Amino acid sequence: MRTLFLTLDYELYGNGSGDVFHHIIEPTDRILKITEKYNAKLTIFFEVVEYWKLKEEWEKGNSMGYDKNPIEAMVQQLRYAHQCGHDIQLHLHPQWVDAYFRDGKWHINPEDWRLGGYCKVGDYSLECLFEKGKRTIEEIIRPIDSDFQCRAVRAGGYNIQPSFDIVKTMAATGFVVDSSIYPGGKESGSLSRYDYSNIAVEADFWLVGEELECSGNANIIELPIVAFPIVRWKKYVSAGRIKSLLQNRKSAQEAFAAKTSANKARLFDKVNYFFQKEWQTWDYCLFSKSMHRAFLKNFEKLNRQYGVLVGHPKSFVSGQNFEYLLLQTQGKYRYQTITEFYKEKYEK
Repeated sequence: MRTLFLTLDYELYGNGSGDVFHHIIEPTDRILKITEKYNAKLTIFFEVVEYWKLKEEWEKGNSMGYDKNPIEAMVQQLRYAHQCGHDIQLHLHPQWVDAYFRDGKWHINPEDWRLGGYCKVGDYSLECLFEKGKRTIEEIIRPIDSDFQCRAVRAGGYNIQPSFDIVKTMAATGFVVDSSIYPGGKESGSLSRYDYSNIAVEADFWLVGEELECSGNANIIELPIVAFPIVRWKKYVSAGRIKSLLQNRKSAQEAFAAKTSANKARLFDKVNYFFQKEWQTWDYCLFSKSMHRAFLKNFEKLNRQYGVLVGHPKSFVSGQNFEYLLLQTQGKYRYQTITEFYKEKYEK
């Protein structure tokens, strides 16, 4: 039986905007109710640097406009999710390291957008981010599960290249699984820069070498996200996608500008961008029923046994399409967490 990993990037918008309750807590509640109905399991990648910054401001007495404690809400939700059988693992957006709250909003550092290019030293070195992130998540979950281990990571925006230092850091801090790469993917904008276009789409997972993109004999697994090429405009034609974009126009506009700024200054080039093909990750929070059907068909053609899907609570606008996917896969697929996968494959 084939296996699906439903992963959820638990975070605000990359530019620092968004509301913890509206964009994380409430949509995650809806997702958890659907997974309970279909006995599906999530691996939640928890963005910890953002969490540290929110916690720091709250404890200084800055409510940041919230009338309820957002830190307590996140901790309680993550504990509840774990008690329901879901997995909690590490997500890192390094642009939050130098973030500060001023004039009613967060200001992040776009110079540190890519984890693969991150080079700070001292208390916020790459190794410290991994160590402190691991410790933060384990301190949240271990009061309800003393055996819990945080050992999987995902880079924010899939920006894991160059990955040589990432592999060394993972080995030094006890991480054994990465799930940041999507074969076929390529970005060369002002923020995200990576190239996974030469990675075989047929691969379920692999033991990495000196870099995550290359196979080897390191004790670290790359569990790639499923992606297939589609014409870009097809991503934006569903009602759900349009509603999601309208929820935070500024973030959507900035993301588009970052992707097109490098070599698409002319209006013609910007319009033409939507008619080019792009490798799209399998997004269960945004996809329409027809896109789910297409991705399922392509996935089964490859005869792959394992597939990682990705979602974001901030872009979850309707449960109907997610439920459709679960109805189409029930009985044919099993839903597994990354921790379950690792234990099954490597801790027998």
